[in-house]
Order: sequence, then C-alpha cells, then structure tokens
Amino acid sequence: MQTALIFLALSVSTLVIIAGVFRVEDAREGKRVALASVRGLFDTFLRKLRTRLAKADTYLGRGFARLMLHYAAHGVLQRLLAFIGRTEQRVEHLLRRNKQVAKEIRTDKQKTHLDALKEHQEETALTEAQKKKMRSHE
Repeated sequence: MQTALIFLALSVSTLVIIAGVFRVEDAREGKRVALASVRGLFDTFLRKLRTRLAKADTYLGRGFARLMLHYAAHGVLQRLLAFIGRTEQRVEHLLRRNKQVAKEIRTDKQKTHLDALKEHQEETALTEAQKKKMRSHE
C-alpha cells in the first residue's frame, strides 16, 4: 500500500510540474522554458521519423501495416487454437482412462475379509460322512 502511495505522489507531482511548464510556455507565446535544446533535438528527430514513415507508407501502401497486424493476430490465434486442441485431446484421454478405471472397479469387486472367511469355511467344511462319524463318537 505504501509503494502505491509513493507512486501516486510522484505521478501527481510530475503532472503538476509538466502542467506548470506548459502553462508558462503558453504565456510566453510558445517559447520553451525547460530543456529547450533537448526538446528541440527531440522535435527534429520526430519530424525525420514522420517523414520516413510517410515515405514508407506511400511505398508499401496504406493497408500494409493493417495487413501485417492481421497476419500477426492470425498467427497468435492459430497457435492458441492448436494449444486448445492439444488440451482437449489430453482431457478426452483422461476421461477415457477414468471411464476404464471405473469399469474395472465395477467388475473387479474386491473381496472383503468376510468373503475370505466364508471361502475358508466352505473349504474346511466337513463332509456328511465326517459329520456322522464325529456324532457317533459322542
């Protein structure tokens, strides 16, 4: 929070200083007050840049920049679509795998310890002959 307040204070103070400089320059009929030589060099650079861009725009055509922007957007969207397609395939694979695992769990019911006890009881159960023999000894 403190950092945000510092940035806010610096931004507001910079805005006030710039507005003050422009106000003084307007009062002096456009004569520059602060950093006149640097601002003059910057203005010259921007004029040259503007002239070159105007020549390039005439040479390349008015729609060239727009066309390049559309090609760039098309490339980004195509890559995004490919990414979404790969993600969709992975999710479908996970769904199929999950379905198989659920089916295996449904068919392969785990035996509990009670089932094991019942099987053991059936395996070790006495035959009728053994039961009669044991009753006769009583």
